[in-house]
Amino acid sequence: MMVRSLFSTQRRLRNAVIPALAQATPSPWRQAWRVLRRNPLAMVCLVLLIIMAFWCVLGPIWSPWQDDTTDALMINKPPGAQHWLGTDFLGRDVYTRLLLAGRISLTIGLLTMLLSVTLGYLLGAVSGYAGGLTDKLIMRLADLVMTIPSLPLLIVAGAMLSELDFSADARIYMVVIMLSLLEWPKLARLVRGQILSLRERDFMLATHVLGLSSRRRLFGHLLPNTIPILVVMATMAVANAILSESALSYLGLGVVPPTPSWGNMMDAANSLIDFQRRPWLWMPPGIAIFVTVVAINVLGDGLRDALDPRMKRSLK
Repeated sequence: MMVRSLFSTQRRLRNAVIPALAQATPSPWRQAWRVLRRNPLAMVCLVLLIIMAFWCVLGPIWSPWQDDTTDALMINKPPGAQHWLGTDFLGRDVYTRLLLAGRISLTIGLLTMLLSVTLGYLLGAVSGYAGGLTDKLIMRLADLVMTIPSLPLLIVAGAMLSELDFSADARIYMVVIMLSLLEWPKLARLVRGQILSLRERDFMLATHVLGLSSRRRLFGHLLPNTIPILVVMATMAVANAILSESALSYLGLGVVPPTPSWGNMMDAANSLIDFQRRPWLWMPPGIAIFVTVVAINVLGDGLRDALDPRMKRSLK
C-alpha cells in the first residue's frame, strides 16, 4: 500500500513538472524573436521596411495628385510646397509616382520570392530526400542555370518581351517569372545540402526505427528543420529581385511606362542635363532602392543570427 502510494505521488509530481517545463521552455520561434529583438540594427531595419510598405500602399491614396495627371505648365519643376519632390518631364508629381513605383517594385520582389522559394524549396527537398537519378537531374539543371550569367540572360529575355509586345501589366508578371527561374537554384542547393545532413541525424534514424511513413518523416520531421534557412533565403531573394528588376527597368527591358517602378523612374533622367540640374528625377528612386535593399540584407543577417543555433550560443 505504501509502495503504491509512493509511486502514485511520483507520477503526480512528474505530471505536474512536465507541463511546467513545457511552459518554461519557449518555442524556437519565440527564442528567435528574443534574439532578434536584442539586435537593434535588425529591428530598426524591420520597422523601416514595415513603414515603407505601409507608406507605399496608403501614401498615394492621401496624395492630391494622380499618377496620370500631367501639367504642361509644371514640367521639370524642382521640389516645393506644392510638389514635395518636384515634377518630371510630363509635369507629373514625383512623390506620388515614387510611392506607386514602390508598390510595383516591392510587389515584384515579394512575388519573385514566393515563386522562387516555393520552386527551389520543393525541388531541393525532393532532390535531397529521393537521391539517385532524381537528385542528379535536378542538381544538373540547377548547375546549368547557375552557370549562365544572370544579367545578360535577363537582358536577352527582356528584349524578347519587347519584341513580343506584351502589355505593361503583363510584363510585370513576366518579369516575376524570369527572376524566379534564375533565383530558385540557390535555394534548392542549400535545402538539398541541409536535408542530406539532417537525414543522417539521430532523430531521423529514430523515425526509421519507429516505422513512420515516408510522408510523416519528410513533412513532420525533416522539412520543419529547414525552415530557418528558408526564412533567411527568402529575405535575400526579395532584395535580389528588387535589384534585378530595377536594372532591367533602367535599361528599358523590365517594367515599362506608364507603369512606374523605381528602375524606370531613374531611366527618365537619361541625359547629362537631367543628371546635373534635375537630381529630383533620379535621386529619390535611387535612394529608395538603396535603403530598401540594405534594410532587407541587414534584416536577413539578423534573422540568420537568430535562427542559427550556433550563432545563438556564440551570442550567449
